[in-house]
Amino acid sequence: MSKKKELLTQAELLVDRTVKGMVEFKGLSVADTIHVFEGDMSRSPFRSDFFVIFLVKTGQAEVRINNVSYTLVVNDVILGPPNAIKQLVSISKDCTGYCITFKVDFLNQLGLPRHYPELINYFASKNKPYWKLSGPDAANLITFISDLFFRCKEVKNHPYGKEMLNHTFFRLMYELAALATRYSQPMNEHLSRKEHLVMQFATLVNSHFREQRSVQFYAGKLHITPKYLTETVKEVSGKNARDIIDDFVVLEAKLLLDMLSLSVGQVAEKLNFSDQSFFGKFFKRKAGISPKEYRTLPK
Repeated sequence: MSKKKELLTQAELLVDRTVKGMVEFKGLSVADTIHVFEGDMSRSPFRSDFFVIFLVKTGQAEVRINNVSYTLVVNDVILGPPNAIKQLVSISKDCTGYCITFKVDFLNQLGLPRHYPELINYFASKNKPYWKLSGPDAANLITFISDLFFRCKEVKNHPYGKEMLNHTFFRLMYELAALATRYSQPMNEHLSRKEHLVMQFATLVNSHFREQRSVQFYAGKLHITPKYLTETVKEVSGKNARDIIDDFVVLEAKLLLDMLSLSVGQVAEKLNFSDQSFFGKFFKRKAGISPKEYRTLPK
């Protein structure tokens, strides 16, 4: 994936020369042994249009999810929802893994049970995306993934291939939900009061940055003064509160600008700027180039 690409689609992942070993069927892809080779995709943060589950089989990798680093070794699992900012920082030459990606469209066409949010709530940003599985739990999960890989690979060669695939996917989701009761931990488990406040601030920004870019708004939501919020964010993160808000806006702007079906004016409107000119000045101040210049960069 190009260093300038901000959104990785499942289709691009499946043809990426740095990733080998996946099979796909209508928004679901599975690998019982995936090889990820060093390439451009390991250098640039990105969002995706799919959920990803990766279980390390051999070797070691370092990844970042929402700017938090995790070192993965054998039997470790990393979970990445679409909106999370993901980055593969480094990977050993012998690293292989079991990998599943699925899109929201795939979930929608399944005919999900009424309580399906419980099956994927471990993807929520309030939870750590990293599980360190025991040997027996990893072996059990591998059995489910391997079965899903087989069903995905053979879906067109079985008279009820799609039904068998959907059933096998549900079984895997229930197994992951069960593992989550033991391995999923809250992100703020050991946070101080100030760290917890900054985490709340970041969560609010992630929800409202498209409409609200003022520190005053977020301070009001947190029932504190803008001055206290600014000082606390600076103390904990080393960055200004306003800069954190702007970082969210710039990243989203880049993702939208990568969608060539949208005009620059439409991008400005989606991000609640008063006009295209104001958006252009903001983007150039933060990104160093104009929106139109950004679109000319290699993707």
